[in-house]
Amino acid sequence: MKLNKLILPFALSFFVTQVNANPYIGASYLYSDYQVKNEDTDFSDQNSGYNLYLGYQIHDMFAIEGGYADFVDTHKDFEHVYSNAWITSAKVMLPIAIFDVYGRVGIGHFQSNLGDTNDIYYGVGTGVSLGPVRLALEYTAYEAKVVEDSYSISAEFHF
Repeated sequence: MKLNKLILPFALSFFVTQVNANPYIGASYLYSDYQVKNEDTDFSDQNSGYNLYLGYQIHDMFAIEGGYADFVDTHKDFEHVYSNAWITSAKVMLPIAIFDVYGRVGIGHFQSNLGDTNDIYYGVGTGVSLGPVRLALEYTAYEAKVVEDSYSISAEFHF
């Protein structure tokens, strides 16, 4: 019986999310590695891009995000190389005072000069919250045709 008295408050804390739930907006600067392989071309390079997103923090340890990412838009070896995506992800966070570490997994609709695909992506990162503003660094790997991985620095505003 004593065990139930300890487990019940802990279990209920996961359902009391209205106090901590909040929407946020964010923007990221991306530095991406990409590779283009087709019948005529085979090369890889790096390029910078951006990500704009909306998120909703459901709990201190869980959030969902959706947005648009523009990874690559350049000309290389007489070929126009581009890759962008509409993306959505689930993020699991471990808050430690004003800092946090997190992991994410998501799916995106990737558009590139090699065609459109729906692919998964995953990443890890760390952030610091300064009032309503949060800054983060992240590494993300993609299973897409052109973009392979990216490093990003992000700024978010939580409402």
